[in-house]
Amino acid sequence: MNKTLIIGCGFLGSNILTHLKTKESFVIGTKFQSKIDGFRQLDITNIDSVNECITEENPDLVINCAANTNLDDLEKNQESANLVNGYGVENIAKACKQNFSRLIHISTDAVFDGKKGLYKEDDKPNPINMYGRSKLLGESLVEKNCNNFLIVRTNMFGYNKKGNFLFNWVLKSLKEKKQIVGFDDIVFNPLEISFLSSLIVELGNLKFSGIVHLGSDEIISKFDFCCQIANIFDLDKKLIKKGSIDDAEFFATRPKNTSLDNFKAKKLLKTTFPSLKEEIAKVKQQIS
Repeated sequence: MNKTLIIGCGFLGSNILTHLKTKESFVIGTKFQSKIDGFRQLDITNIDSVNECITEENPDLVINCAANTNLDDLEKNQESANLVNGYGVENIAKACKQNFSRLIHISTDAVFDGKKGLYKEDDKPNPINMYGRSKLLGESLVEKNCNNFLIVRTNMFGYNKKGNFLFNWVLKSLKEKKQIVGFDDIVFNPLEISFLSSLIVELGNLKFSGIVHLGSDEIISKFDFCCQIANIFDLDKKLIKKGSIDDAEFFATRPKNTSLDNFKAKKLLKTTFPSLKEEIAKVKQQIS
């Protein structure tokens, strides 16, 4: 039986872990925090820790979901951004090469500047914030230091039990009848997190190496995305007001259209991509 090591069992990593366990796969998960039952502690910025973990576990496949995604904090702490999202990834790539393990590295649509949209894998990245730059550094270090790798650029949504992320904020705010602003000039094509997890696992079983974009078939603004959540959860859509990212007081600049072309992914994968409405409805069913 093949063995998979998932590095960074946060929101996405934990979903991938759950998906693999339902298939009775041999899977190990890691977290940065120590002494968490069922998980191995791993600090990807510590090369000795990474080498020890991958050598001892001897996985056939490593899926790296570890990252710092706090855009505004990373903009203020650029050295920290590169340490985790760049050089920590380099440690994993080198260890995978030495151990002959296949590596899937999870990257982001934020490596693009958002001026064009529907980005293909061979479009030139041009990140406009430190998060994007640090993730692009991680990509380049994977390509430089690992032979058998797959870089997945994506964007995701879903219900997080810890209450973080956009979906939870929209749902909680609308249930509490609070008015929110949805940006109509921020455009993306996210995948529901459990479906995304299944695609990543499917890609792990393929021999393809390189970069692949995983996004939904539907490109949608954050405003319309919020409205879809309201519609499907039977909440008051009038609480959602249109707004512009230009008026938001974020420290880090956000790209406006990071939609990803999924043509290459759909050629590689056998799975049919559901609609956003179907996926939001699935989340509703999961948490009801």
